[in-house]
Amino acid sequence: MPGPGVTRVVLVDDSATVRAVLRRLFARSGDIEVIGEAADGEAAVELVVALRPDLVLMDIEMPRLDGFGATERIMAVRPTPILVLSSRANRDQMQTSFEALKRGALEVLAKPEEPSGWDRLARTLPETVRFLAGQRPKPARTSTESAPPPIRPGASREIRWVALGASTGGPGAIQAFLASLPADLPVTTLVVQHIAAGFEEGFAEWLARELHRDVQVATDGESGREGAVRVAPAGAHLRLTPAGMLRVDSLTPPRHGHRPSVDELFLSCAEAAPRETAGVLLTGMGADGAEGLAALRRAGGLTMVQDEATSVVFGMPRAAIERGAAEFVLPPRALAAALAGWSRAGRP
Repeated sequence: MPGPGVTRVVLVDDSATVRAVLRRLFARSGDIEVIGEAADGEAAVELVVALRPDLVLMDIEMPRLDGFGATERIMAVRPTPILVLSSRANRDQMQTSFEALKRGALEVLAKPEEPSGWDRLARTLPETVRFLAGQRPKPARTSTESAPPPIRPGASREIRWVALGASTGGPGAIQAFLASLPADLPVTTLVVQHIAAGFEEGFAEWLARELHRDVQVATDGESGREGAVRVAPAGAHLRLTPAGMLRVDSLTPPRHGHRPSVDELFLSCAEAAPRETAGVLLTGMGADGAEGLAALRRAGGLTMVQDEATSVVFGMPRAAIERGAAEFVLPPRALAAALAGWSRAGRP
């Protein structure tokens, strides 16, 4: 039996070599134990039910049942923290990775494609596993959506920009929020999602397919377009200028360890167009975004955060609430409905 403080992991990958590398990697940690291995999704579901692990490390492309299907079944029969290990070189696999996140997986990391990549993963993976194993995953779409608050007379604003930030659990929350935001609402949405480098294009493509909208990775100097969604690129802050242009900055250092940083996006909106901006902070660990959202609220922006019941990790929303930065605390779909109501009430 594992001792106290030991994280129990099930490895799911059709490559025996990959499983062996991961097993050796965790053996060196001293507090992470591999209690089971599966080469396909069907066997993975059976192992999770039988062994009740603290976390599942999930591959995507496998025989019999892929990682998306296995994630969906596990979240239905025994919700368990799931960390997806996906190849950035395979666009189809990246798309399926985001489907797995939408269905309840907590995070996606890149599967290394060269020896140096495995060395880097060995330094970061154990800490990620320990953190995610302590979370309580929620089955997809089980939380009750609250009704949006009524519009207060004279309090509406003509929103032109939606600044959206998220981390762990963010892809599914962002998709739910944007799917509930009317496609004809004349706003440009700017997104900072903490995600493994190299997955931004896949994330944008997945959102575009899900939403049937113009979703792309942002480029420096482009102007806002009504209905468009722009995602911060890897290793660069995304900012808004007073002239309504987007700036992509890869030179400014990370803020609190993040580049792109949600705070940098929110702070730029607070300076450039606060009363035309809605800042929305969704699920994620840490406090990125809380400072910027508070600044946006002080400057007259509309500020919203995801509620605890629907957040995979309530860290970022909680930090914003504690700073007094949030006007509304609601599930993602209700946030979108409230934003649409306020924006439309402020237009002729």
